[in-house]
Amino acid sequence: MTTVALERSWDRRRLLYGDWTWLVRDPLDVMRLAFLGGAIAFAAAGNPDAAALTAASAVLLIARVVDLPRWFDFGLIVAMTAIGYGTAFSLYGYWFYYDKVVHSLSPIGYAPVLYIVLVRLGVVPDPGEAIRERRVARICGIFIVTLALGMAVGAGYESVEWIEDKFDILGGHFVKGLWDTETDLLCDTCGSLIGATFLTVWSLRGWSSRRVTVVPALRPKQTIAATAAERLRADAGRGPWPRRLAGLPLAAQGLAGLIAGAVLLALPSPNLRNVGIALGAALLTLAGFEVVELLRGGAPAEVGGGVARIAAETAVGTLVLAWPAISQLALLYAVGAFSILLAITEAASLASDSLSTRERWLGGITSVAALIFGLAMLARPAPSLHAAVTLVGLYLVVLGVQRLVRAVGARRDRASVTSG
Repeated sequence: MTTVALERSWDRRRLLYGDWTWLVRDPLDVMRLAFLGGAIAFAAAGNPDAAALTAASAVLLIARVVDLPRWFDFGLIVAMTAIGYGTAFSLYGYWFYYDKVVHSLSPIGYAPVLYIVLVRLGVVPDPGEAIRERRVARICGIFIVTLALGMAVGAGYESVEWIEDKFDILGGHFVKGLWDTETDLLCDTCGSLIGATFLTVWSLRGWSSRRVTVVPALRPKQTIAATAAERLRADAGRGPWPRRLAGLPLAAQGLAGLIAGAVLLALPSPNLRNVGIALGAALLTLAGFEVVELLRGGAPAEVGGGVARIAAETAVGTLVLAWPAISQLALLYAVGAFSILLAITEAASLASDSLSTRERWLGGITSVAALIFGLAMLARPAPSLHAAVTLVGLYLVVLGVQRLVRAVGARRDRASVTSG
């Protein structure tokens, strides 16, 4: 095979299996961003079905953090698309059997993913390693747990539908009768059975439970934990003062978020100008300390995510400070757009192998919270200034607490590495 043919083959392989960039790795990320783009459009249009798309977008964002194998990720995207956009486009009402199709297909996508999430939490054995132990009990356990997870989600959803119809919380009518509930549960069971079988076959083949790319893998016997430890040892070897100041930018970001949030919540009679000054100062402070943190270096995903966050924080912070006559709607839309960008970049940067498991989960929580807040700002801007200030203040407090928790965790990790 000629060199040109090899290059073309490599191009086709990379086109399907990534990694393209730190933000958009492969066609699955394109689908994920397209899904989120639709959710943003529905939210900005004031469509009430944006709530369902927001929940599905949060699930897909978590899937990015969990680092699923491609087939698992693809199945989840298909399931969330069928559920979320089926609701948004009222497909359940247009076609009677659409509900049965969703109940049959969606467990195939989400049941194995739920098991992988439990693997990441250390609750159940990894299907990628079960075959090495040659234990039939482990394989059977994977099948049973996955089947039970899918059936439990289906039963839980039927319970939610019954509660809604019983107490009329949202004003909808979902349960069409006993036959509707029984067939839904039967479809959930069949779909969960297929999903559990798929994961069991995956386990028997000994395939990895993590995403595999054409990008060179870690060195032999090197793990994610080892990579994080190497970074901490590098910090420890820089001397006492650089080591003590290593976590200062992250802690300073947390304090800035807390102070700004507390100021907004404590204002007795806020006006847009005061809100803009407090918010702009907080965002520019976050950007400044983000620059300091970025100078420490890191993986391409960390650097790319940091640059994107700095650009967003600087742009929005400068906008609200330099625009004295900014309207309440423009302010909330700017904050909402910034939050969505923060969610996307935070989730994308968590693909770095230099991050510990705790850092991944904290970052995942931050990205989901930022996504929900941002879409809420675009969908239903607060009718009163006081309500808007309260929401923005609470968001800054949550963001500050998350940064402080990460700073404390990083300090403990450095202390353990130094003592070890």
